[in-house]
Amino acid sequence: MWEVHVYRQMLVLFASCLYSFAGGMIHAFPSVLNPEVSRNSTEIKISSEELSWIAACYGISGIIGFVFLSPMFQIYGRQPTFITLNMCILVGWVILYFANSVTTLVIGRLAQGLSVGGVYFVGIILGETSYKKKRGYFMTIKKVSVAAGSLICHSLGIVYSWRLTALLGAITLTLSTILLLFCPESPSFLAMKGRFDESKKSFYWLFGKSPESQRELAEMLTAQIKSIESKRRENKKSLVLETMKTVLRKDFQRPFWIVAIATLAMDACGRFFLLAYITQIMIELTGNVSISMYCSVVADCVLILALFISCVVVKSFDRRTILFRLGSVSVGLMFLVSLAELLRANLDVTSMKWVTSACILLHSFISNIGLIPLIFILTAEIYPLEYKGLGTFASGIMFSAFYALTIKISPILMETTGIGGTYAIFGLCVFVCLFILYLILPETKDRTLQEIENEIRGVQNEKTEVELILLNC
Repeated sequence: MWEVHVYRQMLVLFASCLYSFAGGMIHAFPSVLNPEVSRNSTEIKISSEELSWIAACYGISGIIGFVFLSPMFQIYGRQPTFITLNMCILVGWVILYFANSVTTLVIGRLAQGLSVGGVYFVGIILGETSYKKKRGYFMTIKKVSVAAGSLICHSLGIVYSWRLTALLGAITLTLSTILLLFCPESPSFLAMKGRFDESKKSFYWLFGKSPESQRELAEMLTAQIKSIESKRRENKKSLVLETMKTVLRKDFQRPFWIVAIATLAMDACGRFFLLAYITQIMIELTGNVSISMYCSVVADCVLILALFISCVVVKSFDRRTILFRLGSVSVGLMFLVSLAELLRANLDVTSMKWVTSACILLHSFISNIGLIPLIFILTAEIYPLEYKGLGTFASGIMFSAFYALTIKISPILMETTGIGGTYAIFGLCVFVCLFILYLILPETKDRTLQEIENEIRGVQNEKTEVELILLNC
């Protein structure tokens, strides 16, 4: 049996999973809306160009969301930010449920897009409130929730209107918000703000009072006391100068580029464009809308199976081992999809369409065992506590831009170069990203966030200082 504090950590996990479930429905929503429009089974008439903008505007408004939510995350706390993310998506689902025009559909997606930062924010919150040996496991369970949301969205789309999807999404976010009201603020955030007594109380609520937990708390408080004292000794400068100084620091640059390059690899690997356009891809391959809808459900089931397997893989192997070995297999499968499409076009073999379909599903399966969940875990672990606000803002801007760009250009690439050409271009992009990450990415498995931060900064806490703090815990 787990101790009571583990169940408390799972309360945060459940709130995160409900948020992620709704997120999976958001990503899959265009693939449900598009076939309905093509069958003229909705009262809203939408052109293909408008459909691509409805899908992409979610990422565009994410840039605005990061501008406002990143300061809130670092100034007001993790819990208020999480609740705000829920409210943005909830409002978006309500607007979509009552939508009766292209304009209201766009407004609903724009409202939801303000929460794009949740990809980083919720991951960081989960990382700060979970035990180091369960952190990767919990992160992967959160990703399973995204896949489950996508599966439910695609399944409902076969039988019901997209409005039912919006209603279910609204209910899910309401439950997540209720759970958050029973969770404490992150102890890491409280320590960063100098609220050490509150930090201890929150830490013990989440992690208990075992000797190992007390030492982890002491290391965190030691690092934050040093950081606060260092800031007090420095002369106050303008916010712009301080921000520029931070951006140029080596211990900010390294995690920023790791997150940016990893995010680009994840987007190019099909994490989001496959969710959004899997139905359209299968329609092009099979020529049958009904078969394509069922194929999208199969793809979601494959995705869920892969993420469950990744729970075991993440717990058993080092981060770098999983990322680069399975990432290489993913790249190979992307080029295999391209080759299969080339053969289908030149040999005019009808059965090759099923080979291409199988390769796409296998690529999704392998990517969601290794590369994709690992990147989500790393982005939540890698930033030093002091830089998590600015870091998530900068990385989030890039994430929103990559997401919007990928979603917008994917149908254009498929129309101009075909599915094979699209996978070849994206596969080359993933290959380059993995090569760069191989050179700069540290190992983070089974290490506390403070230990990861110390390696990024190239510092070590003095043993005597840690012991002194430990005596006062």
